[in-house]
Amino acid sequence: MNYLLISTVLIVASFILGLISCYVIEPGVTEGFIREVSRELRPIIETLSINPIITTLLIFLNNLRVALISFFLGPTLLVPITVLYVNGFLIGSFLIYSSRPLIENLLLMIPHGVIELPAIILSATSGTSVGLAIIHKYLFRGNISIKELFIKNLKYLIIAILMLGIASFVEVFITPLIPELLGITS
Repeated sequence: MNYLLISTVLIVASFILGLISCYVIEPGVTEGFIREVSRELRPIIETLSINPIITTLLIFLNNLRVALISFFLGPTLLVPITVLYVNGFLIGSFLIYSSRPLIENLLLMIPHGVIELPAIILSATSGTSVGLAIIHKYLFRGNISIKELFIKNLKYLIIAILMLGIASFVEVFITPLIPELLGITS
């Protein structure tokens, strides 16, 4: 079974639900959700103007935490699914609820998002793969080497971590240049 494809479909579906939720769900519910997440991210946002290196590190550490939780709690299956769903939903809702036009939000998200989202998907998929293998081995007496699969997926996690480092750098040092380059003033 292609877990990477399933994970990608899940995050895309939750992204679409995030977009739709802005029109279907009571406005206060989604806005409250966005507000709560914004409150959690405020310390990172506030450091951006103070020290971009610290901001890069904070963004990286936050994303690293999410990737590690997704990977090591993969056997629960619920955690990686939740991480993918929440990320997709947040991005979709943010695109609509932000004060910027949709196209500007996309232009500001794409440079780091094309690196960050695949990294999150990869870490969640790797954890899920190990989790499903453990379930298969012990419930169905499958002949799977959990150790070999874990090492293989640990390599994917390392790749995801490197991608998150690059995405954090792009988000802090490249993304802020985009409005000026494109003449975005809002």
